[in-house]
Amino acid sequence: MSTDGTDAAWAAARAAEPDGMSRDELAGLLAVVRRARSCLDAIEMRVSRRMRELAAAGRAEAAESLIANAGGHSGRDAKSITERDELCEEMPAVEDAFADGDIAAGYVDAMAAAARGLPEAVRAEYTALADMLLARAGKLSLDAFRRECRQLAARLVAHARGGDDVDELAAMRDASSIQRWVDRTTGMHHTHLALDPIRDAKLHSLANAELARMRATKGTNDVPWQQLQIDAFVNAAAGIHTTAATAQPAVGSADHSVADAGRDARADGHGADTNAATGEESGKCGCRPGRVDRVPEITALVSYEWLAGLTDHGICETEAGHPIPIATMRRLCCDAEIIPTVLGGSGEVLDHGRSRRTANRSQRRALRAMHRGCAHPDCDIGFDACRIHHIRWWWRHTGPTDIDNLLPLCERHHHLVHEGGWTLTMTPDRIATWQRPDGTTHHTGTTINRTEPASTGDRRQPDIAA
Repeated sequence: MSTDGTDAAWAAARAAEPDGMSRDELAGLLAVVRRARSCLDAIEMRVSRRMRELAAAGRAEAAESLIANAGGHSGRDAKSITERDELCEEMPAVEDAFADGDIAAGYVDAMAAAARGLPEAVRAEYTALADMLLARAGKLSLDAFRRECRQLAARLVAHARGGDDVDELAAMRDASSIQRWVDRTTGMHHTHLALDPIRDAKLHSLANAELARMRATKGTNDVPWQQLQIDAFVNAAAGIHTTAATAQPAVGSADHSVADAGRDARADGHGADTNAATGEESGKCGCRPGRVDRVPEITALVSYEWLAGLTDHGICETEAGHPIPIATMRRLCCDAEIIPTVLGGSGEVLDHGRSRRTANRSQRRALRAMHRGCAHPDCDIGFDACRIHHIRWWWRHTGPTDIDNLLPLCERHHHLVHEGGWTLTMTPDRIATWQRPDGTTHHTGTTINRTEPASTGDRRQPDIAA
């Protein structure tokens, strides 16, 4: 453990006075607080290790029990601490970084969760990649790192199986499950559904189409986003669709006041874009919620070189970022339910597949292929929760509704640009610059995050399939 760095973090944290600090000073304070907290968490992990030794000798109870009772943790958190301990025994470099405060406990938990249940030989391969994982942890947000750890583990398992993609999809289908239970304390009903990526994409597409229909109606602007998602999912599962004539909340839901939708949403499901030429209702830049599709569709994304067999890695996933076996993708390209979108090496769209849809729908499909979600560099909000923003505003700059002028932005960052005083510009090669209201630059970089598999952004995912 590096005591100098730890002592400095403690001293800075204890002496800090957040009131009156600037944004950069607050960011610096949070960094030292994280370092100090990590050191404490590492000590707690060592307590777990010693407790496991005592329990094995019959001199103490299980480590989780003492950690929960004496440490004030929940049973789940106590279990996470013991899993950190077990992982760090196999990955000493991770323990050193954790003890020095270089990584937070959440990153260790992400590595441990991905390693959980791996076959012994695969787990050994996974833990041997400690240095690579630590390097990635220093570059990715916790959510992105958690996804990348899971994907790395999945790739190792697939590689150990010999890369039989057909068997992989069949195994995922066989492992699919549904569980329902009632919490007797709260009365809440729970449903847990585990699906393979293809069936999940079908369900996801239906729910998103219904969500878009609901967002196209009047009276939903003040409805919490989570409630809209729930109602859309229930409607999709029940076969109820919000149209001009039948706009209503989900069966049994609270009244979300969408009954006046008839004037604004077209019965053919195109209500979300009825005012596209004027920019009315949804913002004067001409930005719209998710496009309403007549028929839910599934877009599958694949790198051209991988699809053509010119390389053994690349993007092959659903539009939501869930991996699909490449052999399955090649077969699905002939499936009428699947619209393949082929990407070039820089993430540009080479081909959308055949479709009779309108140009506006093709633009959304192209944007979805390039962007997994909100184009702000610090945001993980998915594409379906975004509005399509005109960089040069439609009403102010006569900005065209062309792909070169469009970016997906979540509600929060869309508001920053329109009412928050932030400035967003983009070059023809989709390099965006975000400027704060005071004119300082927050970030400049590419907005395309489909150049590598999900969660890796524009950074190269290690090739473990040699």
